[in-house]
Amino acid sequence: MRRTPFAALTALALLSACATANLETSPVGSAEPTADIAPAPSVVAFAEDLVPPQVAAPPQRARRAVAPMSALTTANADARRRPDPDGFVDATQVYDYAPGALYEIYAAPGYLSTVLLEPGEALVTVAAGDTTRWMVEETISGDLADPRAMLLIKPTRAGIRTNIVLATDRRTYLIEAIAVQGSAYSAQTAWRYGDERERRDAESIGGVALEALNFRYRIETVRGRTPHWRPVRVFDDGRRTYVEFPLDIATSEAPPLFLRDGGDIALVNYRVIGNRYVIDRLFDVAELRLGGQRQTIVRISRERARARGGPR
Repeated sequence: MRRTPFAALTALALLSACATANLETSPVGSAEPTADIAPAPSVVAFAEDLVPPQVAAPPQRARRAVAPMSALTTANADARRRPDPDGFVDATQVYDYAPGALYEIYAAPGYLSTVLLEPGEALVTVAAGDTTRWMVEETISGDLADPRAMLLIKPTRAGIRTNIVLATDRRTYLIEAIAVQGSAYSAQTAWRYGDERERRDAESIGGVALEALNFRYRIETVRGRTPHWRPVRVFDDGRRTYVEFPLDIATSEAPPLFLRDGGDIALVNYRVIGNRYVIDRLFDVAELRLGGQRQTIVRISRERARARGGPR
């Protein structure tokens, strides 16, 4: 009769107990063999009877397949950036740059749409999907000492669209150009660069942290209408003064800078870096003047520090 696994284990336990008892009654150091210790019976034949049955894993639900074109359509729709009324500076649409975003530009036959890159940024490659019905040309704005890359875009007719890829020495731009009928079109497109721009700002100011800069300057138009080149901010690092203009300053005539000392004014030396004037000194009052008899004047005044009642 076949033994059950429980009987086999019970017999093994009893034999092990007897062997232990015989070993304990044997004198210590005795050389005589303990002949009454029987070898333990093998239970290998019953080991497989002790293994619990395997529990089958629950079947996994198959992942729902998404068609490749549906995935592409959804991804591109989420990545698109369209013109927004709050994103314009005059006729320039200023996007917040994000890697991988698709920026829409609306062009019209008979009109040029321009794309303005960051000051100092150099174009490496320009490629368009449709070069037959779209004109895409590179050009340079600004002066030779501080060139600024620009792209000119024009469609041959309405109702067409293509993509344009701009590879520069700093980043890659993905553009979707859409041709529309009529006189409404994207005159100019530019970008702001967030933390990356702030890091480059700090580096261009000699590594001075932004919180250590003095922004206490007043900017006011004292003659004529407020010009489009009016500075967006003025600051100093304790040694130099920086006058920062809108991003599209390179496309217009830049005004010269004069220092005012009482009733006297004098032209001051400055360097142009991107959309900034850099003056290698501090001043209390300066003026930007442009025009002939009907001159436009924008005055810049350094405010006194309020905390301790004296100048910086």
